[in-house]
Amino acid sequence: TTNKMPQFYEYRTHGDHRRSGAYDIIPGISGDFNFTKHNPNVIPEELHMHKEQTDYFAVVQGQVMFLLVYEDGAEEKFILTENDKKTLIIPPGIWHNYMALEPAVMVFYISHKYNPKDEIKRPSKPSEWLVPDELK
Repeated sequence: TTNKMPQFYEYRTHGDHRRSGAYDIIPGISGDFNFTKHNPNVIPEELHMHKEQTDYFAVVQGQVMFLLVYEDGAEEKFILTENDKKTLIIPPGIWHNYMALEPAVMVFYISHKYNPKDEIKRPSKPSEWLVPDELK
């Protein structure tokens, strides 16, 4: 018989001026399940996109503004809060990033184990992170 005992798995952590978090917290799955806390109004230095990875974001506390830029150059901004009870799914090929508008907590899943070679980055300008009047 197999002895079924509780186990501990040590996950990755990371913190910088923008966020602190726990990454790849569930072992044995094909992607990474993550949990992050975000400082408000820290303007992202870049947008990024993935060639293969799909991102799934849910805001569980606070407000987070997302910026998406599509292949044709069209931009979309929207705010997610814990009251929305929605998961944002960003498929490969869409430039994106986010900025917390107040202290925020997110859980997110990425469809593949984190691979920096799958992430393409480009600089963003502070003006891209102004909150549109219709979202205030």
